[in-house]
Amino acid sequence: MLEPRSGRLYASAVARWQRSRHLRTVTWLLFFFLVISFLNQCRLRLAVSDAFHSPGWKNVGTSAGPVQDHDAFDITNQAASMEAAGNSTLGFNKIVFINVKKRYDREDAMAIQAYLAGLDIEDYPAVTPDMIISAGMPPSHRINAFKSAGIRGCYRAHANVWSEMVRKRSPPVLIMESDAAWDINLRPIMSDINKQFVKFLHKINSTSLPDPSYAGRFHSSSSSSSSSENTKPSKPVYDRSDPWLSSHWDLFSFGQCREGHQDHDIKLEWPAVHPPAGKFSYYGTPLNKTRVLRKSGGIICLTAYAVSHQGAAKLLLRHALDLDNPVDVLMQRMVMSRDVVAYSVNPPVVAQWAYRDGIGMAERGSQSDVNIDQNGGYQDTPENATMNGWKEVQHTGTVWKARKGWYNDGLFENMALAVAWKNIMPQGAELRRSMRNPPKK
Repeated sequence: MLEPRSGRLYASAVARWQRSRHLRTVTWLLFFFLVISFLNQCRLRLAVSDAFHSPGWKNVGTSAGPVQDHDAFDITNQAASMEAAGNSTLGFNKIVFINVKKRYDREDAMAIQAYLAGLDIEDYPAVTPDMIISAGMPPSHRINAFKSAGIRGCYRAHANVWSEMVRKRSPPVLIMESDAAWDINLRPIMSDINKQFVKFLHKINSTSLPDPSYAGRFHSSSSSSSSSENTKPSKPVYDRSDPWLSSHWDLFSFGQCREGHQDHDIKLEWPAVHPPAGKFSYYGTPLNKTRVLRKSGGIICLTAYAVSHQGAAKLLLRHALDLDNPVDVLMQRMVMSRDVVAYSVNPPVVAQWAYRDGIGMAERGSQSDVNIDQNGGYQDTPENATMNGWKEVQHTGTVWKARKGWYNDGLFENMALAVAWKNIMPQGAELRRSMRNPPKK
């Protein structure tokens, strides 16, 4: 008796379902959604597997062009990371500018460049000879290795930044020296570098470095914590909050003047956005409007470099133990001994500027703040100084140039200091019109 009744109930339910157009529509939509979700999950798993098992990611040091995009790269996250890397602090917690308080000329040059390139830069006081005593310097196994107050002050100015970062456990900071120069399009240039840098870290199978701080040790040893707030991914992924993935490195140089041979084959080359105007090569291979990201072989010159919080701790500790070399040489030796993980971009995107010859600034001692003595090392321009450079200043509208010997003007497509007059002043303006008794052309 139960079986016929069950049949009648089933038939009645089917009839009601057939009469309900709304119910049929909802049912089919739900079925379609489940099928699509299942297919997307399968596609995502295959993409991740391909990205981390493809031979292309493991081919370290062989780069004929940009690493190909893989489905594992979320294009939305990539765009957000690039946007952050091209913001007014170039994706870092801040940009600091180390300058001697009395060098108002360098303060002005930095302000002009920041204005044209759209950067927010914080002043950071340099350490002058009157601020240094021998008792306040770290020990050194090389007695009297360098007595220059300028060299000691240069070390201490950088160390002050590291010390502040360590005390505050600061996110990565970009440190610039007072003679730094860059292209007017530095922000899009840095966005482009960021896009390739994350790919490069994938290519070399980079993983996050250990965090030796208390917070890092406590978090890694805690098995009960389920929070991921302070956890950075071990594998490289695009991250808007930390676009340069600072857990993967200690130093990142954007303004070296020379670099060691070590690890030069661990690299990534790609067609550059706003490439250098000049002709450059990388170990004999012409770059042809391209740039190279590489694992650093040890940089010389600290014109512009980023340091992570764990990198700041390493630098501060090593210099505190034995100050046996100038700061950039000691940092180079740390890279060469693999005490720190460092990367660089070539050609660099930041260079050192100098005053043009023949305008009286070299005679003042204005070209460098490092090789100065306890009395400051500065003087007025003498009456018999060669002043034939002013004719060129009238023509170009600039007193600045890229420093000779390490760089050339071709390093930039549009050096901000070189095009400042053209971009800031009214169209057709000529410097000589406002000069008193200008030199004859």
